[in-house]
Amino acid sequence: MNKIKKWRDINWPLVEKRNRRLKKRIFKASLNGEQAKMRNLQKRLIRSLDAKLLAVKRVCLSSVSRKTAGVDGIKNLSPENRLKLVSDLKMSGRASPIRKIYISKLGKVYSMGIPTVYDRALQQLALYALEPEWEARFEPNSYGFRPGRLCQDAVRAIYNNMRGKAVYVLDADLRNCFDRINYEKLIEKLNTFSLMKKQIRAWLESGILNHYIGEIQSNRFGTSQVGEISLLLVNIALHGIETFVKNFYVNCLYDGPSKIGKRDRYSQIGLVRYGDDFVVMHPNELIIGKIKERLNFWLRSNIGLEFSEENNKIKVSFEGFKFLGHHIITLKKKNGLFKCKIHIDSSSKRSLLEKTRYIFQSNKSASAGNLIFMLNSIILDWCDYFCYCECSRDFKQVEYRIFQQLKTWVFRRKSKNLRSKTKLKNKYFPEKTSVTFRGKIHTGNWIFVGKVPKNKRYSKKKVFLVYPSWIISSMWVKVRGTASIYNSDQLYWVRRNFRYGGLPTRVCKLMKKQKLKCPICGEFFDIGSHIEIDHIVPVANGGPDIYENLQAVHDHCHRNKTRFDLVSIRERKIRSK
Repeated sequence: MNKIKKWRDINWPLVEKRNRRLKKRIFKASLNGEQAKMRNLQKRLIRSLDAKLLAVKRVCLSSVSRKTAGVDGIKNLSPENRLKLVSDLKMSGRASPIRKIYISKLGKVYSMGIPTVYDRALQQLALYALEPEWEARFEPNSYGFRPGRLCQDAVRAIYNNMRGKAVYVLDADLRNCFDRINYEKLIEKLNTFSLMKKQIRAWLESGILNHYIGEIQSNRFGTSQVGEISLLLVNIALHGIETFVKNFYVNCLYDGPSKIGKRDRYSQIGLVRYGDDFVVMHPNELIIGKIKERLNFWLRSNIGLEFSEENNKIKVSFEGFKFLGHHIITLKKKNGLFKCKIHIDSSSKRSLLEKTRYIFQSNKSASAGNLIFMLNSIILDWCDYFCYCECSRDFKQVEYRIFQQLKTWVFRRKSKNLRSKTKLKNKYFPEKTSVTFRGKIHTGNWIFVGKVPKNKRYSKKKVFLVYPSWIISSMWVKVRGTASIYNSDQLYWVRRNFRYGGLPTRVCKLMKKQKLKCPICGEFFDIGSHIEIDHIVPVANGGPDIYENLQAVHDHCHRNKTRFDLVSIRERKIRSK
C-alpha cells in the first residue's frame, strides 16, 4: 500500500490481468484435483493487493447494493477512504450485523439483507477465491448465478431435451430456498480451509437489525442476508442434484435394452437448473414420480430443503409449463412428429403492461420526450430478454395493449391550442414519420415522437418510442457444456460476450469496429467488463456526437481519459480568455 498514494494512480488493466491469472490457476488446480495447491492459491489471493483493490472497486463503484447503506450508514466512499478500506481488508472470522430491507417484485415481497461496506468488500474477496474452485466442479446443466451463463442458456437446454418427443416434466419449486438452507450442512459441503469456514459462518450467523424495535435479532438459518456471496452459496448447496438424479435413474430405474450404452442411458433423463428453479424430464410418468420422491429425500437430508407441494406438479409436455418467464409446450403435428415451442408466458406480458400502465398514470404531465425515455428502457430490456423464442405474435399483442395506453395518455392532453384530436394526433404522431432503429428504417403515421435536450451546446434531439414488433426474433446458441470463463479459451468468451452479452447496439457496433478490444489499454472486453462510450474528442472541445468520434472503452480507462480531457478543456478555456 505504500507504493499507491492515490486511487487514480492505480493501473487497473494490470491489476485485473494479475487477478485473472491467479483465478485461472485456482480453476486449473481444482479441475486437476490438486487440493493442497488450490488452497495455497486461494490463501494467496485473499491476501493479494490486486484482489483487494478489485473487491473494493466492485463494491464501491459497480455493485447494485452500493446505493443502499447497511447498519454503518455508509453508501459512498471517497478515494482516500477506499484506499484505507483496502489496507484494512482482512479475514478475521467476525461480521457486523446486517440491515434488512423489503422489496416488492411481481406482486411478491422479498427480504434483502444489506451488510456493511467492509463486509461486502470482504465477501467479494471471498467470492474471488471460491468461485474458480466451484466453477471447475459445477454440473454442465447448472446455469443460474454463474458468470457467462444466462437464463436463455437454461431455456435452450430444455428445448434440446424436449425437441422431437413428448415428455413428463417435474417442475420443481423449493419452499423458501434462500431462507431455509441448513448452515452446518452447507459449511460441511464447502469443505474449504478453516479461516474461510470461520468467516462464512460469521456472515451466515450475523444478527439482523430490526428497525421497528431497535434491537439486533439472531439469525439461525438462510442465506438471503449474506450479500455478495449468497448466490454462490445457494449454487453450492444445490450442487449435485443433476448427478444424483442421473445416477439414480441409470442404476435403479432404467429397464430398457441392455445393449444401450451407459452414455445413452444418461441422456434419456434430462435435468436443467437455474439457481433454485429446476425441471426434470423423461418420457415415463412413473419414473418422474419415483425421482420426485427420492429427490425430496435427498434435498431434505443434504441441505435441509423440501419441495413446495402446492407449486410442485408433474405435467405432461402437451399441457405446457412455465420456466423463467417462458411458456414451454410440446405440440403434435399431422405427420405424427412432435415439436417443442417456446412462447412468452402470460404473467410476463401482464407484468410488462402493469409497469407501462404505472408510467403512463404517474407521468400525465410529463413531456413526450421524457416519457419515451422511461418507456424505451423497460420495453427494450423486456423484448431483448424474450426475443430468442417464438415471440413475434406475443410482441404484437403487447404492442397493441401499450398503444392503447399511449393513445389514452395522448388524447387527454388538451389545451387551448390543441383542442381537437386531429391536432393532438399530428403533434405526437406526425404523418409519414421515418425513423431508423437498429439499422432498419420504419415509416408510419402512428410513430410516437418527442424531443429532449440533447446537451448544452446543441438544440433539442428527436426521440421516438420503440414498438415491440420492431424487435426481430433470433436463435440463441447455448453455452458449451462445462465451459467456464476461467478456462484458457478467452477468445470464445470475448466473442460470446459480444454476441450474447446483452450489450446495447451502439456498443456492439463500436466493439466490432475495434476488433473487440479497448483502444486505450489494448485488452479484450471480457465477461463482466463494464463498458462505456467515450468521445474521442470531447464535446466541450468541439467534438461531434457521431460514430466516428465515439469509442467503447473500459470504465476505468474512461475515467482516466476523462481526467486528462478535463485538463485540456481547462487549458482551452484559459487560452480563449
